[in-house]
Amino acid sequence: MTPPVRLAVGGLLHETNTYASGLTPLERFHRASGDALERLLAGSQHPVAGLIAAARTRGAEVAVTFGAEATPSAAIAAAAYQELKRQLLDGLRAALPVDGVLLALHGAGVAEGVDDIEGDVLDAVRALAGPGVPVAVLYDLHGNLSERMCRAADFTLPCRLYPHTDYGMRAQEAVELLLRRLRGEVRPVTALRRLPLLLALTSTDPGFAPARANALCADIARRPGVLDCAWFHGFAHADVPTAGAAVVCTTDGDAALAQRSADELALWIWRRREDFRPPLLAPAEGVARALALPEGTVVLNESADNPGGGAPGDGTHLLRALIDAAPAPGTCCFGMLNDAETVQQAIAAGVGRSLRVRLGGRLGPLQGAPIEAEARVRALTDGRFTNRAGSMLAGVAFDVGPSARLEIAGIDVLVISRPEQVFDPEPFLLHGIDVARRRLVGLKSSNHFRAGFRGLPIVTVESAGLSSADVATLPRQRLAAPAWPLSDAADFSLP
Repeated sequence: MTPPVRLAVGGLLHETNTYASGLTPLERFHRASGDALERLLAGSQHPVAGLIAAARTRGAEVAVTFGAEATPSAAIAAAAYQELKRQLLDGLRAALPVDGVLLALHGAGVAEGVDDIEGDVLDAVRALAGPGVPVAVLYDLHGNLSERMCRAADFTLPCRLYPHTDYGMRAQEAVELLLRRLRGEVRPVTALRRLPLLLALTSTDPGFAPARANALCADIARRPGVLDCAWFHGFAHADVPTAGAAVVCTTDGDAALAQRSADELALWIWRRREDFRPPLLAPAEGVARALALPEGTVVLNESADNPGGGAPGDGTHLLRALIDAAPAPGTCCFGMLNDAETVQQAIAAGVGRSLRVRLGGRLGPLQGAPIEAEARVRALTDGRFTNRAGSMLAGVAFDVGPSARLEIAGIDVLVISRPEQVFDPEPFLLHGIDVARRRLVGLKSSNHFRAGFRGLPIVTVESAGLSSADVATLPRQRLAAPAWPLSDAADFSLP
């Protein structure tokens, strides 16, 4: 009997906002190995869980190695990165020999002294596994794709959707392509075409420009000889030479076809770049627009202070606009504002008590002034919840630390101890709030919340912040070439 194919699975995920202050230490990363990692992620829509499940479904013997992830934040401290890399490689080394390697990486990871941690990791993985062992990598589409990343892997597969609700599907495709490579059915050849585009974080839902680019990807992928065609939106909040959008195409042994296909998609995106420029609506304008909509729940999202993009999460711009609008008491809620000091004050006061707060605006000059107000403590929790089915990362458990629901000027505000964006209504429900009964729901997130609040009208507001959609406001020192929309000198022409 032929033994089953043996595949190693692991991951290291960090979206690095190089404009965030300080460094990200090792203790900010959730880490697990082997059976503990598999149990932690079982049944969830996490990309590592997707790779494990897809490999097992196809009858492979799976060696679960090591996984680490941290909420997006500043550059990883040098010592922390070296330890994470060591643990990932030690896990792979212990799993050898293997027939193939499946990895979940982000694509926009930066460490102190290392601009491209994915390329660095993949070079080390390739050296350890050997040149004949195929490697497939599942990425976040907000990666800044480098030549080094492509060169070290047989398959480079970014997710296609934002919110990233297709990790499971892409994991299945990654495993199937790897198995076809092992059976000798395909000989993958990958082409990359980078674009001088710094794009805002824009949804792939129908009606948004990225959805039309995805449709062309799908058309190209159906052509004879093409194994996969996709594009990285890039992560403009990292000031590194490779920042920007990129197209990647993999074919069965045909390098010219791979490059032609990548170039076709890249040129299509470049010619429609103005379609990717997001509308910018100030918080006060956004609140007024939301209140002018027909009766029913309206979501207001604050993208510029999105912890999912590495921002501190304690900005006060949208919350202040909501307070100034003076909605009827009990009709508005807001979450989640990162302020551990205020949470501790609320715990000391106790449920039902009132206190004077100086909320938010502590973690940087772009965060707005603190909100000074009387607050009533409505609920206290441990901040632990699990994303519900249908939302992004469904089944993944979150811990935002001790948390409080404070009533300020008739608005219920969720205050947490660690930065995290809102994916779905679960954190509100944890604190006794049914968002379906509220007129306005303010939250911090750029797009991932859309899956969890699907069907509700959404108004996006823009303010100062480290994850601002107005990418031209961020200073640049390290770009390899002029890029749109920063410079009129940005140019894209094919060889």
